[in-house]
Amino acid sequence: MIDVNYLEKLVKTSQTRKKIEDPMKEITQIGLQSSCTIYVKQGKGGQNQWSGSGFHIGNGMIVTASHVVPPEIQNLSIDITFDDQSYYPATVYRSEPNFDAAIVQCPDIANKIPALQLGDSESLEIGDLVIVISAPEGFHDTATFGRVSNTHMTLGENAPSAAWQDFIFIDADIMEGSSGGMVLGTDGLVYGLVMGVTGQHAETGLGENSISPSNKIKQLLS
Repeated sequence: MIDVNYLEKLVKTSQTRKKIEDPMKEITQIGLQSSCTIYVKQGKGGQNQWSGSGFHIGNGMIVTASHVVPPEIQNLSIDITFDDQSYYPATVYRSEPNFDAAIVQCPDIANKIPALQLGDSESLEIGDLVIVISAPEGFHDTATFGRVSNTHMTLGENAPSAAWQDFIFIDADIMEGSSGGMVLGTDGLVYGLVMGVTGQHAETGLGENSISPSNKIKQLLS
């Protein structure tokens, strides 16, 4: 027989117990304000379409991955959204495959959306906590958590491009469509952007989660 008094006590406890606040949640909320989904169309009628992730760093400049807005593909139509409701047109300012980093410009959001600052990726250490905020497959404002697994990674002579020299491994989940998403440190600074997954089974989503360091983004800006 169920003890009614025990059940009443459980209900009362659940109503009075306070939720434990996690400092990582506070940092996540900072990142969410500047995170966007990027929708890209190519060709007449937009017969080729895909999406990626990005984040605002000020003056209407949005960082994303180069393979989200490839420089070799012309006549791209780009729309971005920070809330899944309002959409703004954008243009490619720079796209550098050797960094797998790109800058998309959208003057309309310059004074509307908070900006994030880039940290020094050389200061990252194995074991540091990180937050990935992105829009996998268009699911806006998705956050995953983990740690830095390794730094200064390289694929050597078999690397498909220079972007796969001197990059970072993290163990936070990277879902398909997260490319260009931010990687935040516990200080609220951005230490890199999502490149994707590498490894023997990368095509099936299994492998090492790879990040382009923030210092490469700084090189692109300079």
